[in-house]
Amino acid sequence: MVKNALLIAIISFLFVACNEQKVTILQGVPQNDANEIILQLSLSDIDADKILLKDGTYSIQVNADKEIQSLKVISVYGQPRNSYESMGTIFKKDGLISSPLEEHARYIDSLNQELEHTLSLIDGVITVRVQVSLPAPTDNLWSAESAKPSASVLIKYRQGSRIDLLSNRIKLLVSRSVPGLSPDMVEVLPLLKKES
Repeated sequence: MVKNALLIAIISFLFVACNEQKVTILQGVPQNDANEIILQLSLSDIDADKILLKDGTYSIQVNADKEIQSLKVISVYGQPRNSYESMGTIFKKDGLISSPLEEHARYIDSLNQELEHTLSLIDGVITVRVQVSLPAPTDNLWSAESAKPSASVLIKYRQGSRIDLLSNRIKLLVSRSVPGLSPDMVEVLPLLKKES
């Protein structure tokens, strides 16, 4: 009888120990994103640990039996978010001279990233892609009327967020961020992420 009780206790201990084994689900996450991920997992009744790495970023660990559920939760919330570079980082020169084409490309890239970062702050947004088309300046005084700037915005959002109702405000925000761009030249495509 004592042997049976001891065997049951050992099996129970091993079962609990196996369930307590931690796995890393994300690595190299900035502190703000790590805090947000921990909160989202906590709201889904998943215990998670945030571990500081040598490079100043964090890894997120959960119990092995919660790995799949955790990955699903962070996917629904669009984590980890894309990292964005500031205009100052993009326009940093490595050489002495940049061509006008290089400067123009850096400027468009920085506009895209700044707009993506701003739009990603809207509640319910999972991912955002912005493509600004801005004609390169020309030295030709005799050229016909130059092409007008335009922009395309793709937003994937969570169910219940109703980002689709904000299309006109998004067009206005984008158009006011790009010189010479009018709201009617901004296309917004909101995509709802269906819950699986």
